[in-house]
Amino acid sequence: MRAFLQFLTLILSILQVICCLPTAAQQPSLNFHKLDLQNGLHDGTVRCIGQDKFGYIWIGTVGAINRFDGRTVRHFTNVPGDTTSPYGSQPRCIHSDSKGRFWIGSETGLMEFDFKTGLFKRIAALKNLFITGIASVNDSILFVGTRRGLYRYDIINGSVFNYAASGNQGSPVLINNAIHDVYFRDNELFLGTNKGLVILDLRSGSARAISIPALVNIPVHSVRLDQPGNIWMTTFSAVKLVKLASDLTHLTIYDKYLSAELNTQPLNVMDVLVDRKDRVWVITAVDGLMQYQPSTDSFIKHLHNSDLPAGPSEDSYRSIFQDNTGIIWLGGDVKGVSYFEPDKNFFRTIFPFPDRLDDRARRVGRAITEDKQGNLWMANHDGVTKYNCSTGTYKIWRNDENKTPVIYNNMVRSIQRDSDNNIWIGTASGVNFYNHVSGMMEFIDPKYLPLSFYNSITNDKSGNVWFCTNDSASLYWYSTTEKKFYNISVHPQLKKYKGLAPTSYVLEDSKSRLWISFSRKGVVMLDKKTGETKHYIASDTVTNGIIGNQVVDIKEDKDGLIWIASFNGITGIDPEKNRFISFNNKNGLAGNMTAPIVVDGFNRVWVGVNGGMAMVHPDRKQITTFTINDGLPSVGFPEHAGILAANGDIILPSYNGFIRFDPAVYTEENRNLSFYISGYSIFDKEYTTIKESDNNPVLNLHPRESSFTFNLVALNYRNPSQTWFAYKLDGFEDEWHYTQDPKAVYTNVPGGKYNFRYKASTVNNNWEEVAAKEVTVKLKTIFHKTYWFRIGLALLLVGMLYYLYSYRALKQRQLYELNAKAQLLEKEKAMVMYEGLKQQLNPHFLFNSLTSLSGLIETDQQVAGNFLEQMSGIYRYILKNGDNETVSLQEETKFVLLYINLQQTRFKKGLHVNINVPEDHMHYRIAPVTLQNLIENAIKHNIIDTGSPLVIDIFIEDDYIIVKNNLQKKTNVETSNKKGLAQFLTLYRYLSDKPVLIEESKTDFQVKIPLI
Repeated sequence: MRAFLQFLTLILSILQVICCLPTAAQQPSLNFHKLDLQNGLHDGTVRCIGQDKFGYIWIGTVGAINRFDGRTVRHFTNVPGDTTSPYGSQPRCIHSDSKGRFWIGSETGLMEFDFKTGLFKRIAALKNLFITGIASVNDSILFVGTRRGLYRYDIINGSVFNYAASGNQGSPVLINNAIHDVYFRDNELFLGTNKGLVILDLRSGSARAISIPALVNIPVHSVRLDQPGNIWMTTFSAVKLVKLASDLTHLTIYDKYLSAELNTQPLNVMDVLVDRKDRVWVITAVDGLMQYQPSTDSFIKHLHNSDLPAGPSEDSYRSIFQDNTGIIWLGGDVKGVSYFEPDKNFFRTIFPFPDRLDDRARRVGRAITEDKQGNLWMANHDGVTKYNCSTGTYKIWRNDENKTPVIYNNMVRSIQRDSDNNIWIGTASGVNFYNHVSGMMEFIDPKYLPLSFYNSITNDKSGNVWFCTNDSASLYWYSTTEKKFYNISVHPQLKKYKGLAPTSYVLEDSKSRLWISFSRKGVVMLDKKTGETKHYIASDTVTNGIIGNQVVDIKEDKDGLIWIASFNGITGIDPEKNRFISFNNKNGLAGNMTAPIVVDGFNRVWVGVNGGMAMVHPDRKQITTFTINDGLPSVGFPEHAGILAANGDIILPSYNGFIRFDPAVYTEENRNLSFYISGYSIFDKEYTTIKESDNNPVLNLHPRESSFTFNLVALNYRNPSQTWFAYKLDGFEDEWHYTQDPKAVYTNVPGGKYNFRYKASTVNNNWEEVAAKEVTVKLKTIFHKTYWFRIGLALLLVGMLYYLYSYRALKQRQLYELNAKAQLLEKEKAMVMYEGLKQQLNPHFLFNSLTSLSGLIETDQQVAGNFLEQMSGIYRYILKNGDNETVSLQEETKFVLLYINLQQTRFKKGLHVNINVPEDHMHYRIAPVTLQNLIENAIKHNIIDTGSPLVIDIFIEDDYIIVKNNLQKKTNVETSNKKGLAQFLTLYRYLSDKPVLIEESKTDFQVKIPLI
């Protein structure tokens, strides 16, 4: 019996080992950032790390001194022959004193970096010394540890005191004693020396060696004190890591936490750091970073793990440093720098299994659920595990070759706890059921649930369990009240969607509506109260709808919006208002493929996106993205749902385990950043004349440098990708620029004086809380744009315009005078010609009239008397209007009637003259004797015979008086000089704007005289 009990105990022990395997992956996680050669570091072996007064991180590597601003690295290397460059030997320690002076100790001496000049000043008094440590005790004194002993350096007068060779009776322990570390606290220097721990009292000037039996003849490599006064030391030789109590007698050795096989190595523990919160951190050459646990007086290790992207880059370190923001920096032996915030452990990783993780597919988180005891049930392509979060142990259900199956299939894609705390497990070929009461894993008979692939298992508000499959029926549910299984083909409202297989997910919202996703066919909503259904499907022609049809997860927020995650982004559906809110890579998401989605207690929507996890703010406008830089173990998420744990934690499946975090811990920090101008560029050439130490920097630019770029830098080591800049060039623009691009580009800026103002922040809001920095820009104006040039040019132009105006005015006056003379001559010419026309009446008319009068006297004296009276009337008219340019048409008509009567006396019935001038035209004016001359012209050129009389018509047409006669030309006109009508044209050109028109046809001849 005793033998049986021993055997049973052995079997149980073996089973406990197999089924409850602990995992180191669940220890407190740290989010490590990396800086290596690929990110700009000069080389990967880091000897020392420090921080200057401006916030830059300085990293001493074997080949250079590197300055890091969170994004870029600037190298300072030795230049042979240039004593303002750093020493060519390796830097060993970095120190910023109380005045902000920056000191670097190398293997060949001490240097001070001058921020104003950007040059290194070598301290001649400490030349050729191997510097191991630096401590400043006031504004003027540095204590410098070297391999030749301790030195005190007076910064003000440059004097040096050598404790190792001074023969000082108060400090004999320091004579010929190499110093490995220097630490200052409360007027005492704690020195790690070749002769162990030495404490130098600065008030008395005496030094004493601390006698520690366990550390006899063991050199001390590094020394730090915690708040209670415990002295932490790393040492050479067999003992490596110790804590000496403040009483300087009680010693605790922690070598058991080191790798046993390496305990004989002289130097395994490289350094110790006590951070601001009195936590103790130890770096080693083999065991990585070790963190002290005061509650258990033990250490845990943070080791490199290729499965954790947010883990440290290696396990071998040379230096450790904490900056003024609390970030801890680790200098690696090969792979550069790893750094982390000890208080920013937002994300934790839980792997689905404790073993067989070498196959990446086994690390992928698939389905997850939580039972009522807080255990996590996780599914993967390698089986099912139950993880106890308190103990960190696993219980595994996995089919092995040549053994009885414990589940249908190792490929498990869905898992769900029901209301009775039982676990339903959907595999690639059937459903298993873990009975909570019996503790047994059962197989669901295929007559109830087919041997199919199960995409998801969920519960509704009534406790029913829904199964989404790839088979033809596609959707099954188990009624917990009836203890029966059903499929979609018997559902009164859903059976019409049977052909849309397969299904992916089922959710019942707060208003008793079922939401069912059909793979590549969108989402169907069933209102259980009304029986109504609605099918939401994405379409290229519909903009007001869901964004994608391959729906993976469905959740409801506190506003009643239904959020669906698809391979095209996420959509929030308001079914009552038929309103949709969608996000993809065009408006905030890192990518389009989205999968797990959870709504937290603050109504924020968290969604796993391939490219980074996203958080949609409650305003449904802003999105915050989390990446590897934030400690996210993976930026890839498989097509499975996320869950909200009972304690409010969110758990999302990822390609690198399950990501668990408390959303209540997250708050968007608006942290103050140190920000500067790292330099400015002109035509792609960069200048660094603007220094961080300049209080009122002024940038003087030539006119040809009117296009320039300011290169901004903000010291955001936590997450440089979440850095925002604001800038504005006062005097050139009115609005601020808000961007994540650290370059402020300006082109074609006019000459003048400007103020470039700039800010930096971790969030793009509350800018009024950030004080701006300024750079004065003085851009010289090109000569042709200066005021004096413009004034001179304006005066020159005015003079030229005045000259041109005067010249033009002179020419205009001359032209006016010429025109006046021409018009006068033209008038004189016209008047002369007109006088000639009037004078023509005298000889011809007089001769013809006297001849006619002579005949009348002989034949009819009474007629002759009338004839003579009419002749005198004609000449009176000529004499009366001899000086007039024009007469009224009425006067001219009376005059011409006298003339016609005389001519008819002469030609009898051979001449007919018809005058038809309306009374309302009689006030118009024409030149004197115009009508007489035209009638005489017709008589002169045409045959007059009683058989073929000459007919002359005088009438008005379109403001013209027209004299028209029938055409019966004489063959020879002796008295014609052919100038009469030409003279009329010239005369009326002077008198009227309208021309004289002369028209001739085969039968008629007419002259049109414009009325004046």
